[in-house]
Amino acid sequence: MFRTIRNNWKKSVFAFCALSYGANWSYDRYQANQIRQFYCQQASIMGSQTLSPMTHANRVAVLLNGQANNGKAKSIYDKTIFPLLHLIGLDVRVYRIDTVTDPNGLNELLTTKIEPEKLSALMIVGGDGTLSELTPHLLQSSVLQNLPICIIPIGEHLSFARSLFPTTNKKKLHDDITLLCESVLGLFNGKVVRKPLLKITMSNTSEKPTYAATFELGHYTRLEQLQKRLWYFSYLKYPVSSIYLYIANSVKSILSSEQPSLVYSNPCSGCLRCQPSLMDQYRLSQEKPKSTFFSRIYRSNRTNPKPVVPELTEPVENPNCGIEYCMNLDKEPVQLWAKLTNDDRSFEIDLSNRFERFNYDKVKYPKESFNVQHIRFYPNPNIISLHMLINHEKLDKKKGNEETDLGECRIELSEKTLKFIEINNDLLLTKKSTLKPIFNKLEEDALEKKTIFLFNRRQQHKQST
Repeated sequence: MFRTIRNNWKKSVFAFCALSYGANWSYDRYQANQIRQFYCQQASIMGSQTLSPMTHANRVAVLLNGQANNGKAKSIYDKTIFPLLHLIGLDVRVYRIDTVTDPNGLNELLTTKIEPEKLSALMIVGGDGTLSELTPHLLQSSVLQNLPICIIPIGEHLSFARSLFPTTNKKKLHDDITLLCESVLGLFNGKVVRKPLLKITMSNTSEKPTYAATFELGHYTRLEQLQKRLWYFSYLKYPVSSIYLYIANSVKSILSSEQPSLVYSNPCSGCLRCQPSLMDQYRLSQEKPKSTFFSRIYRSNRTNPKPVVPELTEPVENPNCGIEYCMNLDKEPVQLWAKLTNDDRSFEIDLSNRFERFNYDKVKYPKESFNVQHIRFYPNPNIISLHMLINHEKLDKKKGNEETDLGECRIELSEKTLKFIEINNDLLLTKKSTLKPIFNKLEEDALEKKTIFLFNRRQQHKQST
């Protein structure tokens, strides 16, 4: 055997690499199936509770973007998310939003077809692009604003979903089966938080504002776009894109005398300038209810516990609120990133003016970060807007016409917020729950072979007893 391996060492090396890859793939698949089995057992325990005949099951509307993650979102949903929802015993209604071609079809779907008055929660299966497409319609309805939204992170870009999930070692969230299962169980053990999104408006367009989770603009954004377009150069695409961008910037600086600038304002925690209604709220809190003559006579001696209401401080006017500052963006190759934070009144801006030929090294060249209330570009935002990325997509894909004068580009937080479900850091898999499944293993296998899912809670309880 060793003589054969020595004489055919090339084939032996190839066979060893193939077997190692196959063994690693099989082990990962086995681990994923074990995780799915564990969470299915936990979901079956949740669905074992009996309901009275007059009680309706909680209804959840699933908005599925089948084109997310290069068309793999539907298969991931059917394999991981679908069994958990039905084992819990929820009334699930699935709607494909990628098949809606009518411009007003999406608005009609969210306002009438899904029946938002009867829903207990809303589930969005997709990435940042799916959330950005649905946000304008969700903010228009007062009912949808108050519905908890569960994000299932199945998409190519998931910047907003990462703020709702614990940190993971996986580069893509949909590869982490634990987080996918925890996102479904977050309907019961998650935390509901309100969060705004970035609102991007163009003054000279009739288009509605664009809502996004991330915003990018600058040298490295253009460099990444060129590298994707020059894919046929293989490894030469890095120096070719860098040389081309250097020549284009040099010609642009010679032909154009305009220096684009960034205008921003510092965040404000809330004052009379930005929120004039604070004074009315403070006056109402200071008013004491007047007691009538009959209430004094029939006053009860029992002491009822009064609700604890936080005392409001008298609002003042911040002299620095609304003051804009200007920053030049044309001195050196500058990269700008805008992203959301946990603060509801400001978002974070990251700037870097260190030049790197091929890619940006975040460790070697750290960024300068600060919070702002809003930003806008001056004096010619039409040239800048052609190179900006909104949710990792070019602006011309959203607006459709590059020659249109877009006017002033303004980025700020949305006035209205949405309810999102945040996943706890204490995952069920790490707790090693000792709860035993309520079904017999042989009965489960028999039902799965017949493609029958345990959905009815009353039947589940009878089988367990």
